[in-house]
Amino acid sequence: MQINAKNLQTLFTSVNTVFKNTFDKAQDDSWTQFAYRQPMTTGIMEMPFLEQVAGMREWIDKRAINRLSADKLTVRARKFEETIGVSRDDLEDDQYGLYRAGVEQLAVSAARLPNDLCEELLANASSATWCDGAAFFGTTRKYGKSTISNYSTNALTEANFKTAWNAMTAYKGHTGTTLKVKPTLLVHGPALHWTVNDLFEQPVKADNGATVGNPLYHIVNHLELPGLAGNKWFLFAAGGAYKPVFYFERKRPDTIVRKDRPEDDNVFFEGEVLYGVDGRASAAFVMPHLAYFGNAS
Repeated sequence: MQINAKNLQTLFTSVNTVFKNTFDKAQDDSWTQFAYRQPMTTGIMEMPFLEQVAGMREWIDKRAINRLSADKLTVRARKFEETIGVSRDDLEDDQYGLYRAGVEQLAVSAARLPNDLCEELLANASSATWCDGAAFFGTTRKYGKSTISNYSTNALTEANFKTAWNAMTAYKGHTGTTLKVKPTLLVHGPALHWTVNDLFEQPVKADNGATVGNPLYHIVNHLELPGLAGNKWFLFAAGGAYKPVFYFERKRPDTIVRKDRPEDDNVFFEGEVLYGVDGRASAAFVMPHLAYFGNAS
């Protein structure tokens, strides 16, 4: 292929088509089961915490105003990129078809950015902090006079799951009224695949030599994340308007950028055409009462 503007435009049209088609097919929205996509209009976003989320009350005298806390969750968009290089010699020798897989992988990586950031957040949950400066997962956080204990080091067993369930459903807000939390989703890694199958997918279980009904059968949905290592597990209440995790998106990595003009430095000096993609995003835990962390070793 002769390296000129017309041929390079034809090549880019082909590259862009491969990228767009692969990007669309590679979308995996499983992360939206526990995370909410929050658009960002600036590189830094501050979210005040609504201190009372218990719901409506009977209006007898004055309105009870749900005020925003002075504590704010500050989120900064992180920058991400991936770039591939194509040898000018290969283009001249009509070998550009060899790079199709590289363009496809570029698209897959870009499409999976929300999944990767949400998995990274869960993998590092033990070091996550909240807007009050304390650990997001702990046993002493207060909503008013009510304690929100959302952390343990217990393994995933029937008894420990019930403990987590009972703790979450008993949470009260700043005014002392129940938050009506209902756990809906268990998130885990591959190491707990068979444990989760035995606990939640079997309608009966053995008990002292007898076969009895399984009280945990289909009680929650469950999601296995390939990037979540070890025996960590999370119980989320993700069925309401708020979700326990927010994915903050400033720039979606859905557009491929080219540097392929003969006069571009990378082409002129290095003999290499570049195609890349970039995005800006972040993920954070936002509501302590909607998440329980079993930090089992």
